[in-house]
Amino acid sequence: MQPDTLLRKRTACDTRGRGRPRQLAAGAVLLTVALACVPQADADDLDDDVRAFALASITRQDALALRLAGGQTDNLKAHLEGLRGDACGPMAVRVSLGQTDASEAWERLILVADEDDVATSKTLQTTSTTERCANAARAWTGGALTLATDAPDASGKDFERVETNLSAGLDARIAADLALGIAVGGSNGDTIESAGRTRGQAALGSFAAYASYHPSESSFAEAAIGVARLGVTDRVIGASEGLSGTTDRAGLGSFATVSVGRLERFGDMKVSPYLKASGQIVRLDATPQRIDSADYWIAARNASRLNATIGVDASLPLRRLPDWIAVEPRAGVEVGYSLDHRARTSVRASGGGAAEAVAGSLSMGRTLRLDVGTSVRLFDELSVDLDVESQPIAEGRPKTLRLSSSWNF
Repeated sequence: MQPDTLLRKRTACDTRGRGRPRQLAAGAVLLTVALACVPQADADDLDDDVRAFALASITRQDALALRLAGGQTDNLKAHLEGLRGDACGPMAVRVSLGQTDASEAWERLILVADEDDVATSKTLQTTSTTERCANAARAWTGGALTLATDAPDASGKDFERVETNLSAGLDARIAADLALGIAVGGSNGDTIESAGRTRGQAALGSFAAYASYHPSESSFAEAAIGVARLGVTDRVIGASEGLSGTTDRAGLGSFATVSVGRLERFGDMKVSPYLKASGQIVRLDATPQRIDSADYWIAARNASRLNATIGVDASLPLRRLPDWIAVEPRAGVEVGYSLDHRARTSVRASGGGAAEAVAGSLSMGRTLRLDVGTSVRLFDELSVDLDVESQPIAEGRPKTLRLSSSWNF
């Protein structure tokens, strides 16, 4: 082979070797441009479906927790209603003032046969009264079962709710016009939606204190306040192309109710008009939530409900019964407004990234509650109350069966 030929080949090889770095650099540039052109999810934004799924789940959890706290509020309110006619004044003492000579009075009593003449002495006397005071203490229990159903709407969504609320308490009369008490309670709720594909469950335990005050025999003021610990679960099995998810959350709650009114008597009938304000607030802790195959972190969130209502209860005892039993049917109606507030929260992917805020909400609605029932008292010591309540304009038109009992001692 000729030297010139070898030289040309070597020169060509050297040229190709020196071009490789340039080719690698060009390839890296092209790869970078290609990756930059591929659409990627913004770390600060959630997928619209994921965002909607998380918001719907949070809303269901808030609503269920508030309903259970409201159930304990209603149990206390029902017991306080039974204390409205429990007022009594201090023991009345007959007092006589005037100028009366003892010997003269004795002579009048013996010598004068006419009773009218005996009472002509110059004295001023108060009338004696024998009011029946309430017993010193009372133990009571109360329970309620609430059912609510709704047929499928235009989107095919339906639901069924079952909630139970149990309470037990003890109150004592510490003054003629004031009774104080404490109570413990437990609640369970189960909500089934969309033919069982969505299900929420919750459990609550509570402790409360209450007071019933009667400035006079025909007026009353009553109040109760309580705290609760609760747990909520939410399960969703998506349809063919829908998302699935699950979460378990714990939280704290509180509730309160205040009522003022009067107790009027028209013969045997008792009518009680009143004003009532009640509220519940729950705070669910931050927790992870799995949505399809990804994990997300849901921040803590507060939810609250405030109710303002005006109502009237009426009762009329039945006659022609033995002395050891008293039956008193009653009916009531309550109308007002409710204000629901959901605080904002945030959702982020568990792997990291910025959290995205989920907006809160504020809504107002009307309330209407109807109830009929009866009270049966045995031997002035044991009483049993049965009530049926309905909320005809609320979602699902809830109906509640309430049973309570009390023992005076």
